[in-house]
Amino acid sequence: MGKQFAIKQWILGMLVSIGLCSGALALDTQQLSKEQRAVAEGDHLPVFGQSLFKGAFKDQPFRGFNGGYRVTVGDQIALQLWGAYSFNAVLTVDAQGNIFIPEVGPVHVAGVENGSLNEFVLRHVKRVFKSNVQAYANLEASQPVKVFVTGYVESPGLYPGFSSDSVLYYLDSAGGISRESGSFIDIKVLRQGKEVQQVNLYSFLVNGRMPALQLRNGDSIVVGPRQGYISVEGAVQEAGQIEFTGPTTQLGEMLMVAKPDPQANFARITQIIDSQQRASYMPLEEALLTPLYPGAHVELVSDSEISSISVRVNGEIEGPAAYVLPYGATLQDLLDRIRYRDNADPFALQLYRKSVAKKQKIALERSLDALEMEALTRQPATAAENASIKDTATMIQNFITKARNAKPRGQVVLANNARAGEMLLEDGDELVVPLRASTVSVVGEVIFPTSLVFDARNTLEDYIEMAGGFSNNADTDELVILHLDGTINRIKKSKFDNRLKDVLRPGDEIMVMPKIQASELQVTKDVTEILYRIAVGTAAVLSF
Repeated sequence: MGKQFAIKQWILGMLVSIGLCSGALALDTQQLSKEQRAVAEGDHLPVFGQSLFKGAFKDQPFRGFNGGYRVTVGDQIALQLWGAYSFNAVLTVDAQGNIFIPEVGPVHVAGVENGSLNEFVLRHVKRVFKSNVQAYANLEASQPVKVFVTGYVESPGLYPGFSSDSVLYYLDSAGGISRESGSFIDIKVLRQGKEVQQVNLYSFLVNGRMPALQLRNGDSIVVGPRQGYISVEGAVQEAGQIEFTGPTTQLGEMLMVAKPDPQANFARITQIIDSQQRASYMPLEEALLTPLYPGAHVELVSDSEISSISVRVNGEIEGPAAYVLPYGATLQDLLDRIRYRDNADPFALQLYRKSVAKKQKIALERSLDALEMEALTRQPATAAENASIKDTATMIQNFITKARNAKPRGQVVLANNARAGEMLLEDGDELVVPLRASTVSVVGEVIFPTSLVFDARNTLEDYIEMAGGFSNNADTDELVILHLDGTINRIKKSKFDNRLKDVLRPGDEIMVMPKIQASELQVTKDVTEILYRIAVGTAAVLSF
């Protein structure tokens, strides 16, 4: 098993070395090396439960009632009497817990379950009116209350609602639990300084259980500090940072939250014990009982004896579209089996890999998170600058929303590497053999994005002109040329009217990037970097 793990590490090393063949991918690879260190700590993982508080509860107050709701002071009850005596009114439960019914007197309804309210009121009416009078009682509205929400929440304060609203409603109204410092398992409801309920949101997240609690005016919801946590990812259904109480926990308890995939059979555990970092790799059955300390990082893997892999081959080939190869097969082993069609271009092979696409997506998400933080935390110096910052922030938020939908292709650059054939293949790899191209595409910020017949005598300026010219939003200072093999060239304006021999080739895409209209230099720089990363990773230009 150790040999198999070493082979996997060697594969990853080969992928990184091959990815360095182009300038843009080198930038991505450097970014990934930083992220791999973060992955080891689990900092990139979401806090389990943080998706709860996005407005879904505060925007939907619960003003209805279930059968178990108990009437309380301030509730309103619609009462109708008919027959020998008629009465119709909405009665408010007074400070003593009573409603007053004419001819009957006070009826103590506080504490009565909603499901039994009608029968309870009718029984008291029958004590006065022995016959020929019927009654119907129904809860009209619960008591409006104001509840303090404090502790480790985003916006502590006093929030209005109804006694029938849940703890989730008030927590969401306070902006939710603080991601960095708040606890999802240590939430207390205090009434006149005494604890009346403890809430563990994991019970709700995993099993849908929420304590049946009616809040009263002046109650306090207190979110405690974040407890110890471990991070779990890999072959699990819900990767994230998971809290626990006590000095240690066991993986078995944490997996009741994270839910392992059926194929998970090994665990890679990294944690600090006695001021020393220790790493272990063990069968899942053994790992379930291993003590885990705060900050531990666990990755579940499906590590079985792989004897073969499957690789798809598309494009200008004769023969099967999928090849089953022995585990450890190289790219050259695959190429030796392929028969090309006459129109194929074997010098522009394209290899796409899911693991590379995943890393590119992580790199993009981290860049977008940093950009969002930069845009939302800038402080204005003047009122005029404040308006400008708001406009820029709105524009950037719209851009980030679109950018998060970008799906990197995960292309591994094979060009300019004489030893590319020695690269080990992964299960699920896709090799594309392109048609020998005769056109050049012009995409992005031009009037008419199109494909044109390649002519070595044409300059970049000629191709842009044939595509209708630059659009108003175009960056006219630089163009990006994306080659079929995944390599790129960035061409400055001074060379637009040159014939780029051996640089511009059939099958290339000339990418015209959007112009960044931001007042802040750092924002412009960050957005430009993200746009280039999306263009290279997805072979598409995202409009800003």
